[in-house]
Amino acid sequence: MSRHFYNLMKLVAVAGLAGACDFEEALEGEPCTVEDDCWHTQECSRTGPERFYKLPGICQPEGTGCVFGRQLGCACNPIDPATNCTVPALPFNLHATYPRLVCDAAILQCAVAPPEGGDQP
Repeated sequence: MSRHFYNLMKLVAVAGLAGACDFEEALEGEPCTVEDDCWHTQECSRTGPERFYKLPGICQPEGTGCVFGRQLGCACNPIDPATNCTVPALPFNLHATYPRLVCDAAILQCAVAPPEGGDQP
């Protein structure tokens, strides 16, 4: 009986670990405002400008930092369409709540884009 119980416990432990990996993958890239919004092996990558504008950050693996070229206040490359800040890192359904971004060529960081059709000549 104890051997059966031991094997059952091993099966439960392995299933739990497999489920944890799925949960970690499911939360990666999801919006967050605090570390507790993410899995225990992830961090809430929320930049200073995102905090200032009261915008969410993104759950990323620990030590990753902000999403290069896709997150307000993060470094960018103005000539690379994949990292020039035009597509925010947040899930698509939240793009409407995130400000339109541009890669500021002077400081090479994602910045809030000026309003379209503004006072510029």
